[in-house]
Amino acid sequence: MLFSNILLAFDNSNASKNAAEYAINLAALEKSTLTFIHVIDDIKQGGAIGLRARYGDVDLVNGFKKARRQHAEEWVKPLQKKATDKGIKTFVAILEEEGGSKLEVMTQYINENNIDLVVMGSRGLSRFKQLILGSIAFGLISYSKCPVLVIR
Repeated sequence: MLFSNILLAFDNSNASKNAAEYAINLAALEKSTLTFIHVIDDIKQGGAIGLRARYGDVDLVNGFKKARRQHAEEWVKPLQKKATDKGIKTFVAILEEEGGSKLEVMTQYINENNIDLVVMGSRGLSRFKQLILGSIAFGLISYSKCPVLVIR
């Protein structure tokens, strides 16, 4: 078995949905575990929620994070079902950016969880970042300790 722990980075973009098909099929062929990872955006201090957070409105911040987590869980459910229907053991990791960057959070997760292949879409939901390969994809290609399969 070449890959025993495959990680799929997902954000509900079309590119990540295409990457999910590849990851699920590859995990089935390799008899690998498949981890779905999504990193929730940190609350920016310049936005309305960020300003409220700055002045101690913890309930609003927690509500925002809870809603973002619930959306991510909804996105991953059909993908996870498709994988488990093929007999693939799955895990879901919905993490928070919390002061670092999505790249740092994902790289740390990859290193701490013995991931040996990352599968991801070439571009996520950020329109500005689509001008290049995709900043997260480019960063993981550059800094990940394992191979990264980028799907268009």
